[in-house]
Amino acid sequence: MADPQSFDRLAADYDRYASLEQPLVLDWLLTQLPGRGRRALDAGCGSGRHTLALADRFDEVVGVDRSQPLIDLARRTRPHPRIRYEAGDLLAIRDPEGFDLVFSSTTLHHLPDLEAALAHLRRLVAPGGLAILVDNVAPRPTPPRWVYRLGAVRDLPADLRRHGLRAAWWLLRFRTSGPWLDHLASDRYLSRSAFEQRYGAAFPGAHFSALGHTHALVWRNST
Repeated sequence: MADPQSFDRLAADYDRYASLEQPLVLDWLLTQLPGRGRRALDAGCGSGRHTLALADRFDEVVGVDRSQPLIDLARRTRPHPRIRYEAGDLLAIRDPEGFDLVFSSTTLHHLPDLEAALAHLRRLVAPGGLAILVDNVAPRPTPPRWVYRLGAVRDLPADLRRHGLRAAWWLLRFRTSGPWLDHLASDRYLSRSAFEQRYGAAFPGAHFSALGHTHALVWRNST
């Protein structure tokens, strides 16, 4: 049986879905970045949407994801001379130089040991560098399936206005599909207050922002 947490069997459809969603996190991320930077890490890069944007600001970008199909898709559809895509475990990333930016979006809720992941990412931030971590949040750890079905129907009028009938209908079918709902049912989210408590313990002095269904941390390594 396929692992519902895995994006392997959903890679192409997930990439299309994410590309049709409003770029709320990306638009916000660009306001947080320096004009230029040397090295950036996208931890849990998926098919490379955010990774590609980081290549406009950084001389070298490393995108890491545990899903080989998503990495293959990133290499094929979002190549860039300043990007190196790698398939692997986030906790296995080793880099003695560190990164001027350590970024992760909607990834860390998949990991069984959040505190270990946060501590590891903090160690990868170079002196003076930034950590920007974004993840999904919800009032309950795993919302029921009907919440997602209702949300898909609620979003249909806006999708029709933005994308037209064909793409909006595809989005509705994807958001209510069995494999996607199985994946969402395997997720475990923090509330906003729990996010700030647990992320803030690993990154003292961090600033937080609410971004739709996600919450974001920004922390500078002052050492």
